[in-house]
Amino acid sequence: MENTEFRHCKEYLEYLDSLGSDFYLEILENSHNEVYVTDKEGKIIYVNPKSISNYGLKPEDLIGKYNSDIFKGKWNPEVIPMCLEKKRTIFAEQTYLLTGKTIATIVTPIFDKEGEIKYISCIVQEPLSQYDISYKNLKAEYFEKKNLEKSESKSKFEHEIISYDYDFCKILVHLKRIADSSIPVLILGESGTGKSLLAGYIHENSSRKDNPFITINCSAIPENLLESELFGYAPYAFTGANPKGKIGLVQLAHTGTLFLDEIGDLAPSLQAKLLDVLENKRFIPVGGNEMKYVDIRIITATNKDLKKLVAENKFREDLFWRISVSTSTIPPLRDRKDDILPLFSFFLKKNGAKYGKIKDFSASVIEVMIQYDWPGNIRQLKNLVELIYITASGNLITTNHLPEYVFDDNKRVENSSSSSYDGIMSSMERSVIRHYYKKNPNSRSLAKSLNLSQTKANRLINIHCKDLVGKK
Repeated sequence: MENTEFRHCKEYLEYLDSLGSDFYLEILENSHNEVYVTDKEGKIIYVNPKSISNYGLKPEDLIGKYNSDIFKGKWNPEVIPMCLEKKRTIFAEQTYLLTGKTIATIVTPIFDKEGEIKYISCIVQEPLSQYDISYKNLKAEYFEKKNLEKSESKSKFEHEIISYDYDFCKILVHLKRIADSSIPVLILGESGTGKSLLAGYIHENSSRKDNPFITINCSAIPENLLESELFGYAPYAFTGANPKGKIGLVQLAHTGTLFLDEIGDLAPSLQAKLLDVLENKRFIPVGGNEMKYVDIRIITATNKDLKKLVAENKFREDLFWRISVSTSTIPPLRDRKDDILPLFSFFLKKNGAKYGKIKDFSASVIEVMIQYDWPGNIRQLKNLVELIYITASGNLITTNHLPEYVFDDNKRVENSSSSSYDGIMSSMERSVIRHYYKKNPNSRSLAKSLNLSQTKANRLINIHCKDLVGKK
């Protein structure tokens, strides 16, 4: 328990009282560190404006609410419950799981005359390494080897994969399980969902990871050139050809992985040749007569409906069944609402490292990001973050920095008090309820999945899933 014996003398207490409440309020409100106070039940009594940059919530959105209702499961570790249990000051480095932001926190219990906890006071600051170069260099010297080993143990593609979405994480688990096999993998999904990233993720988690990872976009190269790019050509194979011939990407990928993006655009004449590579690990270069043999793993991806192309005789059925031994469909970002904020924060940090300036975003920006449908998916989000990072003159990004196209007329969010914690959480609640209801559309299953009463499950279905009721 903290030392409660110390007391100021009467004269000093009178001096403190003479300073007036405005003096203390001005210091607290303008502190660079966040000051966060709860009562013994965890109800938030005071928080200064630093809360906006730490987790995108204004003080007005937090006062009167319970700490556990807002942040339970979002901070690692959770220090206020630890402080209440141990009844002593806790020093911790915490990570905000929604954004990946790391902060240093000092949590101190304040006791009443009977020795019981009356308040919990939290002082929160960003790590010194962001401000003090000498500290940063000292820490880097000590941890250099350890951090290097940790970084190298993680796939370079894994660094870019950010997700809290249940369905997407299931896909990642599946892809990691099959990564070390040689079976072909087909990755489906809209443009910008990260299909190329996942192809690299498979390669980096396989025994081929130290061998070539060769990629080509089948829609980016004209048909008459694509064959020689893939399979190479023999010396003097055609007019203007290199007299030494050319090695194709299939041969360059020997012992490694060949990733064919936009496989749905592959010309029929090349589909038969690719099928022979898949079936027999062999091919003949353009203009050549010597069979080449390769050991490669083939991963393909497309945003097209291959089954429809097969039905229209635009894609070989035998090739379709050969490349789709394992098929994963990547959900669009509009169906991964829980990932929007973490991705936004991730790309913001990347731009901070690239351009050398730390920037944060306001609560109103979070609400707009969550409500927007993202037709261009993660690629669109990534490009938008870089744009607003560059164009925002200050350290805080607000809705004024967002392009007009992200605002829907029916969901327009103004930079005002309507952009609140309640609005943000309502959007998240809707996403979670619809996600579980789609998996099993009945109130009993929803109640069981989310540990709710069936009455509350029915109420939430009526609020968020009216358009889904009756659909299977």
